[in-house]
Amino acid sequence: MKKQLLILLIGATCVVFLASISFFIYLKRLHRSVAYFQTVGEYVQQGKLDDAIIILKNTLSKNQRIAEAHAALGMIYNKKDMLDEALSELQKALNLKPDLFTIYQEMYLVYKKKGMEEEAQRALNSYEKLKGK
Repeated sequence: MKKQLLILLIGATCVVFLASISFFIYLKRLHRSVAYFQTVGEYVQQGKLDDAIIILKNTLSKNQRIAEAHAALGMIYNKKDMLDEALSELQKALNLKPDLFTIYQEMYLVYKKKGMEEEAQRALNSYEKLKGK
């Protein structure tokens, strides 16, 4: 009986220890992610768009499933008047996270620049519909 209790106690301690390590790793990744977006934001504010693009592309080369990185890249491409590239990245972001309503707002701006009024209106309608939720 004592042996079983000891084994149970050791097992529970291991589970708590592993959970603590996993949580620590999660927090470290979260902090890195926030710092990375702050760096991109600072580069954009400073007009260092090409540097921001490099960071975003590097991030996406490691993980293509980060909707926010695709969205940020699309917004930067829009600022550089690289409209086809902007739409491509924004569409990738929407495919990953269709409820990220700010993407529709950016798509509206890109479509307007391209003179695509019908698409711009659809993007605006989607933006307003999601924003209202």
